[in-house]
Amino acid sequence: MNRHVIILIFCMLSCPRAEVCAEQFWSGEVKIVSENAEREAKEIISRDLYGHYDILSLKVLKTEGIGSQLGRDYGLVKVTLSFSTKRNATQNQTLNPTMFEPNNCNPMKVPNWFYLHCGVPVGHVFDGNLEVLLVVSEKSDRWTAVSPNWRTLRSYPLQGYLVVEGKQKEGYVLFPK
Repeated sequence: MNRHVIILIFCMLSCPRAEVCAEQFWSGEVKIVSENAEREAKEIISRDLYGHYDILSLKVLKTEGIGSQLGRDYGLVKVTLSFSTKRNATQNQTLNPTMFEPNNCNPMKVPNWFYLHCGVPVGHVFDGNLEVLLVVSEKSDRWTAVSPNWRTLRSYPLQGYLVVEGKQKEGYVLFPK
C-alpha cells in the first residue's frame, strides 16, 4: 500500500474531525508535490534546452489533482510552473558545432527547432509557463513527470510541457518568419 494512503488512513482514524485532518494532509502533500515538480521541471528544462540556458527562476503557480477525473483514484497531479532562463555560452558537444558559427544558424541550414540554441544571442531570456503531469511512483514513493510525447518528433524544445497559448511560436520557440 502506498505511503500516502497509509498516512491519510492513520490521520482519519486518529483525528476527531476527519475533514480537518485530510485538509492538513493535503496541504503537506502539496508542498511535497511542489518540490518534486520543481525538481522535475529543472531536469526537463536542462534536458530539452541542452544545458544552453541557466535557470533564473522557477515557481509553482497551480497544483491540481486530476486522477479522479479519469474515473479512478490515480495519484496524478497537473502542476503549472512559471520559469525564466537565460542563454549561456554553452555549445552542447552532441550538436554539430558548425551550426553555432556565424551565418550558419538560420532556418535554411538548420532545422527550425534549433532557434533557441543558435538563433538567439548569449544573454537571451526565454521565459514562460510549463505544465507538468506528475504521477506518484509506488516503487520510489516520489512524484515523477510523465512524458507527454511518447516517442514522437517534437517541433520545438519543451513541446508538450510549454504553454504557448496566446503566443506566436515564431520568434518564441521557432525562427521568426
